[in-house]
Amino acid sequence: MALFTVKYFSPTLCFGTDLNVIIPTPDADELLNEKDSTYFFSGVRFPVVYLLHGAFGDYSDWCRFTSVERYAQKYKVAVAMPSADNSFYQNMYCGSNYFTYVSEEVPAYVERLFPVSTEREQTCIAGLSMGGYGALHIGLAKPQKYGAIISLSGAIDIVNEIKRQKNLPFCWTNIFKDPAHIENTDADIFYQLHMLQQNKKSIPKIFQSCGMQDFLYDMNKAGYARIKAMGIDITYEERNGIHDWEYWDAGLERALQWLSSKTAVSKGI
Repeated sequence: MALFTVKYFSPTLCFGTDLNVIIPTPDADELLNEKDSTYFFSGVRFPVVYLLHGAFGDYSDWCRFTSVERYAQKYKVAVAMPSADNSFYQNMYCGSNYFTYVSEEVPAYVERLFPVSTEREQTCIAGLSMGGYGALHIGLAKPQKYGAIISLSGAIDIVNEIKRQKNLPFCWTNIFKDPAHIENTDADIFYQLHMLQQNKKSIPKIFQSCGMQDFLYDMNKAGYARIKAMGIDITYEERNGIHDWEYWDAGLERALQWLSSKTAVSKGI
């Protein structure tokens, strides 16, 4: 596989930022074991996963703390990992426009520079914790773009998350104009799902996972029940684990297995 660290000026953010991109390429195992590596030279455009970090993290987290490079090679998917500070992937009330950056600028930039698919059914958005919420929020706001969404230990119920985390080191009022009243707004994923159903829009397939000892477990369990009750296509998984990289590393591979077997993403190779 090839790992690119891109440093560039973002017109949306109005400052320089970083982006990690993994592209499957022929490796030593394929050479030594005479495996087929023609996929790389055939002009293929790889299925792509836009992979989001959690709070207090950045674009480098997934590469530093998991085997995402190895998984990308194994499942022949490209992976793009942007930075979004502690924005909860919103256009912040007092801060930068990270929703627009991640949902529009990053895919356009990646599609222009790298051999990745632009097809909905070969495009996925995924994330952990804050990024699990961000993946759902962006994927449901742009259902024409994404065929699948992955949330690992996601802070999926933003209304109750704000009530629960009143003393975070960053301020909710920097993110939302009125954080006490975001229920039934576009920041609320359950409202997003309701509106997509009401307007008869296509909803991406969803994979949700959370550790049973995670402090977000009850939120994820209840959130899954709400989504399932709406008749939405969702795969839910819970295993022993807490809110840590050991769980997310294993969870990422399990999610990519699901992506390969249950959706059209990863079937382009």
